[in-house]
Amino acid sequence: MKKKIAVLTCGWSTYFVQAFINGLIKATKDKNIDVYLFTAYNYTEYSGFLNYTGFSIFNLIHYEDFDGVIVLSDLIGNARILEKERQKILKAGIPAITINKALTGLSCIRVDNYTGLYEMMEHMIKVHGIKNFAYVSGHETSIDIAERYKAFRTALADNNITIDTSQVYTIDSAEYHCAYNFFEELITSDYKLPEAFICANDLTALALAKVALDKGIKIPDQLKIVGYDDIPITSVLKPSISTVQNNTEQVAIEAVNRLFSGDEEAHHLKIKSKPIYRSSCGCKYDEIKDENAIMLDSLDESYKKEKFDRQLERVGEIFTEAVDVFTLLTNVDSYFAKSHFYEGSDFCIFMKSDWTSILINSSENLPQNLSYGNQVQSISSVQNNIKYPREMLNTRDLIPEKMKSEGSNIFLFLPIYHHSYVHGYFVTKNNLEMINNHYGYLWTRNFGSSIEDFRKKNMYKQMSQQYLRLSTRDALSGMLNRQGLEKLAKPFFAQNKKTGLTTVLFFVDINKMKFINDQFGHLHGDLAVKTVSAAVMETVPKNWLCIRYGGDEFLVVGNSKGYNGDDYCLKIKERLSQKTQVMHLPYNLSVSVGTYNVPSQSPLSLEEAVENVDSLMYSQKQEFHRNN
Repeated sequence: MKKKIAVLTCGWSTYFVQAFINGLIKATKDKNIDVYLFTAYNYTEYSGFLNYTGFSIFNLIHYEDFDGVIVLSDLIGNARILEKERQKILKAGIPAITINKALTGLSCIRVDNYTGLYEMMEHMIKVHGIKNFAYVSGHETSIDIAERYKAFRTALADNNITIDTSQVYTIDSAEYHCAYNFFEELITSDYKLPEAFICANDLTALALAKVALDKGIKIPDQLKIVGYDDIPITSVLKPSISTVQNNTEQVAIEAVNRLFSGDEEAHHLKIKSKPIYRSSCGCKYDEIKDENAIMLDSLDESYKKEKFDRQLERVGEIFTEAVDVFTLLTNVDSYFAKSHFYEGSDFCIFMKSDWTSILINSSENLPQNLSYGNQVQSISSVQNNIKYPREMLNTRDLIPEKMKSEGSNIFLFLPIYHHSYVHGYFVTKNNLEMINNHYGYLWTRNFGSSIEDFRKKNMYKQMSQQYLRLSTRDALSGMLNRQGLEKLAKPFFAQNKKTGLTTVLFFVDINKMKFINDQFGHLHGDLAVKTVSAAVMETVPKNWLCIRYGGDEFLVVGNSKGYNGDDYCLKIKERLSQKTQVMHLPYNLSVSVGTYNVPSQSPLSLEEAVENVDSLMYSQKQEFHRNN
């Protein structure tokens, strides 16, 4: 029977995660084991709030459905999240291993960050005779960073070199651009270079190398540089970067092997890191000679990034341009069926079962909701590059049956959310493109933001329609008011002409309205207006426009579509009579009604046509007064 491993991680440490996945692939090859990789990204919102909603992807996991679990706890970092998952894992009673950060009750495998950098420092001091060092790291507080700094300090002390604390720098982030800005500002014309910079990761070392190149500083003659992590690019640059390899792949292999070793006791293991000596520390290294290959790789990455940006833009446009939920679902499904380079050949985009109702939710902000519910619906499903119909799935199943296959596979799960509301998740099979360059983070953030943009657009549309209803509605009669005549009746009249329909007009006037007001008061006058307007609206077709034209005058604007020439003049009067018979009014409530048809080819405007029907109604009213 096929085994399943759940892996929990944060995707920011791209190179570590990539190397770890490579180790998982090697460890599970030909062993009929599927890896379910649940990946999230925390980020800081514009308000300064640190958003951990993405870690709700772990809420999908029922640990008892898996044969083992690996937690990259040092990358996840958040103590509350780790404790929650630790308790769930222990309750499930399955084998579990935490990476680089100990969690009570779980086995732990750690990279020995200390040994590799200590040996590198010994090499720098004893082989290259370096005594003047600077050290740079980010604000990261993980155990591995602390161990690297400890190795730096200990190596200096063991060689009787006094540490110069003014040469120990902590920058905002150990990412390339932040490090580049720091070094560009630090290395000025009057800055006294140390003999060597020890950088806590390779990205920082690469940034320093670029600044040195820009400023004409020769490496390693004038400055020696050491990084950490041994990311692929460090070996192909000129000069190549000396670094420390943390053996991440071996960590993953050991983790998988120990999950199925049968040893149920919690244990701890360290995998040693090792120094890699290259040109930037002064060693001889056979560097890549094919500069064209390096350039082509760089161009390829640039092209892929540009293509990915276009993909995000197009998805955003689909949400922006959709006029309703049905159009949105159709366009999303159609687009991903033909364009899914980054999503892979086998993927699904799942949304919660109530997603369509959320899209038309008119709340200003959605409430916090980190649950995926019992069912999800695929809004796009592609398997082996073939589009499949949308389907419902029990959330616990995680992937549709057709996505499963023989052999070992890796399924990557990413959450789709906006602020603190989870909409669904994305899953792709044997496709790690989303791990590269934080594509997964950018893709899911864009998709979540696009959902919210569509929802807000729909909300504003509803608000606009509600305002239009309120601003064009007469409160007493429930009919449209004179503003409704301008905003709705005139466009309706113009559309009739455009589509070749005859406009049908009825003008209704309450007889002896002044007498009712004078003799029985305005409350009865209001009652008369309400009663007549109700009789009119209950009689004419629902799609016709009923307007309170004046105090006791009502205009009906309809068309010939579905109209078979019914005598609404008579029907309105009959309906009013039915209503007043049970009201026992102290007066006779009646109306005069005139009607007029305006063919589509008629040159008359709506105002002119209304004057004509008003004249007809007035003639009937005079007849009424002569007889009463």
